Amino acid sequence: MLSSLLLIPLLQAAPQAERPLALMVGDPAPSIQVAEWVQGKPLAKLEAGQTYVVEFWATWCGPCKVAIPHLNELSKQYAGKVQFVGVSVWESPGEPYLVPKFVQEMGEKMTYTVASDEVKPTKEHGPMAASWMTASGQSGIPTAFIVNKEGKVAWIGHPLEIEQPLADVVAGTYDLVGAAKKYAFDARLKGVTAKLAKDVTKAEKEKDYATAIQLIEAAVAKDAAVEAKFGTKKYFLMVDAQRAPEAATYGRRLVAQVITDNAMGLNQLAWTIVDPQGKWKTGDYALAVLAAEQAVKLQEEKDASTLDTLGLALFKAGQLERAIEIQTKAAALAAGNAKLEAELKARLEEFKNAKGNL
Repeated sequence: MLSSLLLIPLLQAAPQAERPLALMVGDPAPSIQVAEWVQGKPLAKLEAGQTYVVEFWATWCGPCKVAIPHLNELSKQYAGKVQFVGVSVWESPGEPYLVPKFVQEMGEKMTYTVASDEVKPTKEHGPMAASWMTASGQSGIPTAFIVNKEGKVAWIGHPLEIEQPLADVVAGTYDLVGAAKKYAFDARLKGVTAKLAKDVTKAEKEKDYATAIQLIEAAVAKDAAVEAKFGTKKYFLMVDAQRAPEAATYGRRLVAQVITDNAMGLNQLAWTIVDPQGKWKTGDYALAVLAAEQAVKLQEEKDASTLDTLGLALFKAGQLERAIEIQTKAAALAAGNAKLEAELKARLEEFKNAKGNL
């Protein structure tokens, strides 16, 4: 079943990253320019010697409502060590100003300092959205920034992923130089891959598979890191182009070298090959087994969806006994998720019935 890539080893081999964004990890943090302090003591500026978490959210944002209690617990854990500031941004224009009411309703789930970027939301958003979010290329919320004691942005990301970097920053063990290099590299690569994706999609829609493949190969020749993101696409373009022998060889290279440490990528490759609702009636099931086996190994047989992929790959590859064994494990792991459990058990019965009909 279909359910980040680690680029650090590629950093030294890649060309020096450009500066694709105005604000990046390692840069001095922008100033605080809020329209209103809704809760807590107002901050005139970010003080040297103090660590901050500046988090951006909105009253209409569902994922923000999930992340806020998590940040609140962290604010208690690091009381006296880290100052947490939540800033409402991108509120819907024309709607009543809802931030104070939202904070009040959150109650004990949101006790840290809260500010609003704008009290009269319009299409022209406030200075915090511009100088922090837009400047750093962040287009989604919630997004959090860690600012270290030297006033530099140490980390940018989703609040639910902040625990380890924040712990390292507080402990003084955080590698800011390494983090800055990786962030710059990832940001530059994101720009490259966005254009490549657009060009490849256009060629694919026109069924010009040869051009789509050539585009990917040319991009990989310039920057090897691109292959980790577009290798699977290249494989299926080869299949569409009816270059089965080449696709088989390349698919095995993907599994052995390119995405070998990426469980999600391996699972996606395998599932796309065996997907009962997919576009292909047949496929390289041996490759699907290889990819799914590696994904299951990386996840230590703890993910039901990935085990399901392996079970189906084994089934289609004609390995009935092992397919039943793996699918049984998958169904057991899905216990508690009624929809997933039913789907996986139904597939298990399909495997058993096939064995009985032999």
